[in-house]
Amino acid sequence: MFAGVALAAACAVQAGEYGASAVQAARELSGAVKTGDMMWMIEKMYAPMKKQLVSSFPGGEAAFMTTMREKMQAAAAVMKERGMVVETYEIGNPTAEHLVKNGDEVLVVLPTRMVISMKRPDGVPVKIENTGVLVLVKDLKDKGPWTFIDASKMNANALRSMFYDLPEKVNLPPVSSRQLPVGQ
Repeated sequence: MFAGVALAAACAVQAGEYGASAVQAARELSGAVKTGDMMWMIEKMYAPMKKQLVSSFPGGEAAFMTTMREKMQAAAAVMKERGMVVETYEIGNPTAEHLVKNGDEVLVVLPTRMVISMKRPDGVPVKIENTGVLVLVKDLKDKGPWTFIDASKMNANALRSMFYDLPEKVNLPPVSSRQLPVGQ
């Protein structure tokens, strides 16, 4: 019995060691978001998720990446036209860390907060605050880099469909969107 308790404690400690590294990697994303480099997120996307998106796209990965680049450029043009500025993109402290895929990968859940200012089509300035969920995954077996999943529109069951051994109770931060007073 003692050996089982010691093993469980060792796994918990090991999983707890990845939060700071995940936050540091997510801060790189923060810089890309603030500069409007949305392709960064697609290039760093969790490989099985990217593969799933590419498989449903005619023309394979090259066509997918070309189309995504075109869509991101079009979105950037709209953002510029509306004077959209990402004022803040913050990464919070990990709310969950789990070894998954039989310990071959580590998954870290991070809350995000983004404040955007822009003008509506009628020219009225607005400021929006969005909170979200960023999931970072690192392949421990291959010692790969952190990869990303924007889980803001996912629940624990959707994550569990990719990570079958994700614990029953995983702490996902709340997601929200609200308008802030301009000037705040």
